[in-house]
Parts: sequence; structure tokens; C-alpha cells
Amino acid sequence: MEDASPNTQSHDFDYDGFITEVIPRVYRVRVPLPDNPLRELNSYFILSDEKTTIVDVGFDHPACEAALDAALTELGRTWDSVEILLTHSHPDHTGNLDRIYSHGMRVYANLHSFQEVENLQMMEAKVFEPLVRQAARPQDEGLSFEKGAVRLKLHAELLPLKHRPLVIYIEEGDTFEAGGYEFEIIETPGHDNWHICLYEPQTKTMLIGDHVLERITPGISSWFATHNALEEFMESLGKMQRYDVELVLPAHGDPFTDLAGRVLYLKEHHEKRLEEIYELVAQGHHDIISISQNAQWKYPNWSHWPLDQKYFSMAETMAHLVYLVCDGKIKQTICGDEYRFELPS
Repeated sequence: MEDASPNTQSHDFDYDGFITEVIPRVYRVRVPLPDNPLRELNSYFILSDEKTTIVDVGFDHPACEAALDAALTELGRTWDSVEILLTHSHPDHTGNLDRIYSHGMRVYANLHSFQEVENLQMMEAKVFEPLVRQAARPQDEGLSFEKGAVRLKLHAELLPLKHRPLVIYIEEGDTFEAGGYEFEIIETPGHDNWHICLYEPQTKTMLIGDHVLERITPGISSWFATHNALEEFMESLGKMQRYDVELVLPAHGDPFTDLAGRVLYLKEHHEKRLEEIYELVAQGHHDIISISQNAQWKYPNWSHWPLDQKYFSMAETMAHLVYLVCDGKIKQTICGDEYRFELPS
């Protein structure tokens, strides 16, 4: 890929001070996420003598590409030196590969290929599309009619990459060398099946992706009765206790220090949510829409939410229901597109 000189001002983003050195040779680069409530992604640039490692790259959006271009220019680097490391498969971390990838660029992730991601999305769609259609109103954006049938189109954030770059597989226990550091790879599934964190023991720094965030509770989703994503997430939180961490570098929000405190908060949050979901089932809410609609969320009037937000809330509710089913607290019956939850008799 050729070096670019984007007109950064056209993307309505403040490029003044958008790069910060967080530890020697590791820079936090704030990448804008237009029209998204997260607002920004923290991409981390790790500078070695001959290479530039970029951890997470943003959406498939010109503003995300422009931010990476501007950061490389500011740091005196070119795309020729770049390799990519992905903490997980979500599009706000990977989508920009459709813009920045060039032949020969090394891409590291806990993926054998991006086909894994697309396969999962295709399987999940067979479950969530009928359920989300049931929750939709006729005027909802995202619904269309094709050949007399109702079609569902959720936000582009849910779409896989258009292209599939080759991926170099990294896994638990591997070390990744960059910037004079040796980062330990830690598999942390839950928020995403392929999520990893990177621990640097010299500076006691954890590049944590979306696994633990400063203020936001990472979304935990499941659409399969056999996939206990919440249990995976809770077990992954437990892994954080093994590491002496003084600085946490998250993918969203500011760097922070109290990892143990934040982990405890997240565990308590999900324990309270599990109690709430159990009580809703006990009160007679037996289907995913009724349970989701009556759960406590940050914003009221669930039935009037945009369809995308209903999708995310239902996926999170399902993850908690699956956890309770696997724990024997409730039972689930499935008949066609109908999912019913009730207390064991």
C-alpha cells in the first residue's frame, strides 16, 4: 500500500494530541468510530527498529484509515513496516483491514482464518433472524420485503470482512516480540470466541482489548443453547488474577490501573443480571422477547429501540439464559423458531 496523505479535517476528528506514549515505544492512537456510541477505538502502535506493530485497526471507514495514516506519519513510519495484531474478530477492531491490507502484510490473531467468523455468523443467523423479526415493528429500519418475504438487515458492524487476508495463528502461551518486549498471549474468550490479551511483564502492562474496559461492560452474546459464552467470559476474567498488572490498556476508554477491582465489578454485574433474568422467568416471562423487554437496561421503552439495539440486548439476554440452563436453574424447550424458558418442574 502506498503512503497516504489524507485530509484528516474532513473526517470531523481532533487530531491534536490523538497519539500518546503509554509505555516506552508503545503509543495509544485514538481512532474515530463515526456514527457509533463507542466514539473511538484505541489502536496501539508498538515501534521496533524495523517494524511497526498495530494492535487493532478500526472499522472499514475512511476516518479510521485516515487516523492510522496520520499516526504513521506523526511517528515517522510507513506502511511498508506495518504488521497487524488483532485482539479479536469484531469489525471495530478488524474492518479496516479491507482498506489497509496489502499483499505480504503479516496479520496475527487467534484465528486460523476469517472464514471461521463468517461460518459462525451464518449459523447464528438461523437462530437470531426469526427472533429479531418477531421483535421488530413494521416501521423499523432494517426490515425490507423481498419477493413477498420479510428480510432482516442489521447494521454493517455485524458484517464480515469483504476480503480475507491470511492470518498467522497465535494462541495461549505464545510470546509475541515487538518494541523490545515479549508479550505473553492469553486466550480470553467470552466477549468474542477468539479474544486474546497481551501481557508485558517488564512494565506489568496488559493490552486487554475489550475483555475488561474502564467504564463499559463488554457485551456477552450467545445464540446457541450449547454455547455458554458467559461461563467462558467469567473463566477468562479469572485468568486475570494470575498477572501482576500495573497498567491496563483497553480498546475503548482511558488506560486504567485497578484491574482487580474492575474484574470484581464485572463478576458482580453478571451475577446480579443472572438473578434478574431468573426472577423474570419465575414471574412468567417465558420467551426471549418478553424477558429482554422486561429486563433493566440503561434506556427505557425497549419496544421502541432501534432493531440493532434489540438484537444486541436479546443476544446478551440469551447468554444469561444459556448460563442458567447449563447451571440447571431453568430449562429450555425449542420448537422450530420458538424458544421457551421456565423453571424446572
